[in-house]
Amino acid sequence: MSSAQSSLTPPPTPLEVERDRLASLELRSLLAEQVRQQAHTLRTPLSVIKLIAETLQIDLLDDRSSADRLGHLLGSVSDLSASLTDTVRSTRFGDGPLRCLDAQAMAAGVIQAFGGRIASASIVEPSFVMLEPDSFEAALVHALRLIGIGPGYAVTRASAPVLHCQRTGAWLNVRLSSNAAAAQVATARADLQLMALAAERAARDSGGTLTLTHNSASFELPLAVNTRKQ
Repeated sequence: MSSAQSSLTPPPTPLEVERDRLASLELRSLLAEQVRQQAHTLRTPLSVIKLIAETLQIDLLDDRSSADRLGHLLGSVSDLSASLTDTVRSTRFGDGPLRCLDAQAMAAGVIQAFGGRIASASIVEPSFVMLEPDSFEAALVHALRLIGIGPGYAVTRASAPVLHCQRTGAWLNVRLSSNAAAAQVATARADLQLMALAAERAARDSGGTLTLTHNSASFELPLAVNTRKQ
């Protein structure tokens, strides 16, 4: 019976496959950002503990027992620091080499996967930027979440996300906008905070910036040098 039911299950559509791929990138990006933030939070107090313990060791050279206990403490601090480094390394995401890619085409693919459209006034020629592809696509999905395009989102003509792209000198502006009810980054929801941090990191790694409002997310990215119009 199960094999018969399986044979009747339609294969996923190309759109479903693409959404699953983007969802995987989104989750991996969030996990990596969460680990980075936790490691950063722990490393500061660990550094303070190490400094104090090393100072006390010098002051207690004549107290062998205390010095030994401080040595054990320093060993534990070193082990924990190494563990943090290993954890960050094991969950790393988007740390591949930057590649010269058409940022507008990538943004168009992501926004269309979520039922959005490209503004008629957007540029049509390729716009190449030095990007790490996984990071940038994940950042685009994060940006859509932050302006209200989340799981279970029902596409309507009024609230469908829109992509606007504009070139100004040596820069490309990729703006995502929506009339959907936007998420509030300033709330206590940790996932939204991580999305904003991860998207900002992706923009920064490409030499650009990200600006978030209640209904838009704008990536300002430098065009690849050899593709800029003189």
